[in-house]
Amino acid sequence: MYPIPLMNRLIKICFFLIAIYLSALAISALFFYENFSGALQFTEFSRDQILEYKARVAMPAFFLTLIYFIYRYLSGKNPTSAAWPIYVASVSLLITQIIGFITFLPFTFDTGTIFLLTTCMLFVVRKAHNTRKKEYFF
Repeated sequence: MYPIPLMNRLIKICFFLIAIYLSALAISALFFYENFSGALQFTEFSRDQILEYKARVAMPAFFLTLIYFIYRYLSGKNPTSAAWPIYVASVSLLITQIIGFITFLPFTFDTGTIFLLTTCMLFVVRKAHNTRKKEYFF
């Protein structure tokens, strides 16, 4: 068995942690929707600010991701790795957060932390995509 390089191990750990976190959010959203405030429930945001963040950042990021993959389908292109959809969703979220900072979102410790986590996740997923893409083509 070949040793796994450190970056590959970091990617696997990050993906595992993200999957656990998203699973918890999905279960919370499905069964406890009336009390669900998502990733922002432990921040200084009020319930109204959380709803505005969902409406102005999370949902547009989801729609941008869907639009991109509809375009890819209609143009006959397939994703080049399994990490590509995660990368596109991360880019969409980063773009909508930047627009949110410009238009309505106050830059506080919590919003800065979310932005920093999204940026770090973007770099990790991009590295994972590049690694997997090489496996497909070579």
